[in-house]
Amino acid sequence: MSKWWKSFAEVREGIKLALDSVRANKFRSFMTILGVMIGVGAMILVNTIMEGFNRYTESSIDKIGSNVMYISKWDNNTDFDNLTEEQRRRKDITMDEALAIQQMCPLVKAVSPEKKSYNNVAKYGDRQIRNPDDLRGCWPTQAIVANRDCEYGRFIDDRDMELASKVCVIGPDISEALFDHPSEGIGKEIRLNGYKFTVIGVQERVEDLFNISENDFIFIPMTTFDRLYPGRESVYLIVSAVSRDAFGEAMDQVVNALRRVRRLRSEDENNFGINTQEMFKEEVNNITSKVQLGATAVACVGLMVGIIGVMNIMLVAVTQRTREIGVRKAIGARRANILLQFLVEAATLTGLGGLVGIVFGAAVGLIVTAALDWHYELSLFWIAVGFVLSAGTGIIAGMYPAWRAARVDPIVALRYE
Repeated sequence: MSKWWKSFAEVREGIKLALDSVRANKFRSFMTILGVMIGVGAMILVNTIMEGFNRYTESSIDKIGSNVMYISKWDNNTDFDNLTEEQRRRKDITMDEALAIQQMCPLVKAVSPEKKSYNNVAKYGDRQIRNPDDLRGCWPTQAIVANRDCEYGRFIDDRDMELASKVCVIGPDISEALFDHPSEGIGKEIRLNGYKFTVIGVQERVEDLFNISENDFIFIPMTTFDRLYPGRESVYLIVSAVSRDAFGEAMDQVVNALRRVRRLRSEDENNFGINTQEMFKEEVNNITSKVQLGATAVACVGLMVGIIGVMNIMLVAVTQRTREIGVRKAIGARRANILLQFLVEAATLTGLGGLVGIVFGAAVGLIVTAALDWHYELSLFWIAVGFVLSAGTGIIAGMYPAWRAARVDPIVALRYE
């Protein structure tokens, strides 16, 4: 019989003994591997939920625009409690920047400036809806950069801009609040902050992002906004590249255009902020990575508890099987054989707990993601990590008991009762 076949036979025998022990002492075995089950189950559960959350956020971010960058006065990571002198003196983004990007950036598909009105009230008949931040002046290109169509009617066009028409495109939440059916609003006259506007379009519904509604906006032509709210110069720019492949070069063109308009010298840093979908995704991934790290730490605590339980039970097993160890040594078993047997038993015990924990974590993760309407993704990587950790826990926990068993004197063991 070859050396490898002997080792395989020993491993198989160790697994069989471990399973026999589980069957003979079900409750004791369950309590022994409970810590391992909890630790591995918690790790699988949290990572499954976080993977689903990542997929949900990525798809939600992709839906709010196509190959877009967002330009504002501030960077996304600005600390407003500790602004530098340069940050305090920054100029607002204005329509000059929007026009410069439109004229100087051939790889830009569309640019859409937006101006906002706050504390708004929309009324139709005896119905009304109050929204603090949803009335926006925009260009017709807004529909292009936002990658969003009208479910009913149409969006603002060039003629509406030219005539500064009092027309508006409303979100589905606004339509539901003012009308019995979204299509009913087309052609109706509503009041926005006391001004009469004709509804020409109702946008399609999109998923909310982090419980922030994307369905309660009201868009009016920028020229109309400027006429009703003169003196509001600050704008927010959304810029769309011609393609995904050209996005990086398009972004360079936008930065150069903004620097020229804002008259920055070559040694000056940018005094404006550009954020992209990838930046938003990276921020979300950074958050979820920290949560996953915390979940792994919690799992390790459970595994430490499991190590203590398995070590105790293996020490008991060594004591109970002292005579058996003596018999095996008497007929030629070496220390390495005894050591391997007990390590395999311990690893089998905790590996079984790890498998139960993986199934439990995956099942609860499926329930949670289904309830939240998130994408369910059970990562093979985390399954492998969970199983390896659980089996590794058994090896660590079984090391000392196995060492004690291997060092038993066969003469003393055969006399043991």
